[in-house]
Amino acid sequence: MFQEVFSHIHPIMVHFPIAIIIIATIYDFLLMITKRKVSPKQGFWLWVLAFLSAWIAVGTGPEGDARGNTNVFHYHEQLADLTTILAFIVVAVRLFFMYKKKEFLKFSLAVYCILSLLCTVSVLSVGYFGGKMVYDQGVGVKMNGKYVNPPKAGKLNGND
Repeated sequence: MFQEVFSHIHPIMVHFPIAIIIIATIYDFLLMITKRKVSPKQGFWLWVLAFLSAWIAVGTGPEGDARGNTNVFHYHEQLADLTTILAFIVVAVRLFFMYKKKEFLKFSLAVYCILSLLCTVSVLSVGYFGGKMVYDQGVGVKMNGKYVNPPKAGKLNGND
């Protein structure tokens, strides 16, 4: 049972950063709309969790399954890395403002909102290309124990 779960850990993990980044961004925007400001402390742990879950999702990605008959893997991989970096930057910015004991006001709030929106768009794009690989191209999908779209010979080991 554990081997079955671990063999599917990436598809399980990818849903966490998608949900948490969207929730964290909506939470920040609700604070901004209702209070006209965002404290770096409010929602901080949501963003830490978003970064950690994105990092784990990237780390569990089965590259060997994706090599082969797909033309969108590089978009998926690059956007996943970008999402993780953006989530880290959001956490770093929040830590900086917490250390300085300041709130996001005017310019810093606008920059912060753009950054969190970019992170949200990025994670949604990662999900789009991941879904396209699985649902349109059958990458990583098995039927009766055989891959529907098997990796090309020599590509499984990362040899290009």
